[in-house]
Amino acid sequence: MPDHGGLKAFRVSDGWFLRLLDLPGSGPPVVWIHGWQCSSTGELLPAAVQPPLRERRSLLVDLLGHGYSDKPDGFSYTLVDHARTVVELIDGLGIERCTLVGHSMGGEIAIRVAAARPDVVETLVMVEGTVDPHGEEVFEGQSEEEFVASGFMELVAAQRSSAESDPAGVPAVHLGLTQLLEPRAVYRSDVSMRDGHDPSARSLLAGLSARLWYLEGELSEPDPEFEAGLRELGVTYLRVPDTGHAMGLQNPHGLAEAIAAILSGTAAIDS
Repeated sequence: MPDHGGLKAFRVSDGWFLRLLDLPGSGPPVVWIHGWQCSSTGELLPAAVQPPLRERRSLLVDLLGHGYSDKPDGFSYTLVDHARTVVELIDGLGIERCTLVGHSMGGEIAIRVAAARPDVVETLVMVEGTVDPHGEEVFEGQSEEEFVASGFMELVAAQRSSAESDPAGVPAVHLGLTQLLEPRAVYRSDVSMRDGHDPSARSLLAGLSARLWYLEGELSEPDPEFEAGLRELGVTYLRVPDTGHAMGLQNPHGLAEAIAAILSGTAAIDS
């Protein structure tokens, strides 16, 4: 039977199911990897369906513990293991060439996928992607069990308060993504981002042969030292107007335009 795309399930070697939205189109697919407390089917879908990208195939992957994917207690939820499951997905689908788009935490995951499959990943687009160890530490000293028992509910309650004070804003939308999370995924992924891994994402980035891009929101606070360090590694910077960190929710059309320009070779490089 012909493949018409849609929501799909892929069983990884651990036995759990990743789920992804396959949007049909031409050319090597764009594989979207979301950030912390998010999902690709929730936060990045609005960009993937914009006119600049509508004709290109997109695979929007929900990492384990997020969105539509399985939420097992027994998964590590480290960025290394998240990357491994995405590599298994790419291999399992028989993808020979692709572009990776990694938002926030998904940036480091995408770096690790690109390093594992350098012959497949042609272009890596980091959307304010994580490169160096850092953590949000939402648990504020709580153990994992304490966070699961009460801390996660407190996190959701705080986000609901923000949503109620700005019902037409990003917090109200993002609350819907947070409520679909596995609390252990939130905790363990944050610890993984904070503690880092060997080899580091930055060292892997330095060895990549793919075309490397970093998208920064015009409304985000600039970090000249961070930018200079990435440029030294051969990363090209591009700023997306009218948005901060949550580009897929704040300006999905602008994000789509930037990615489409990168893929077509028409992106205006920021100096």
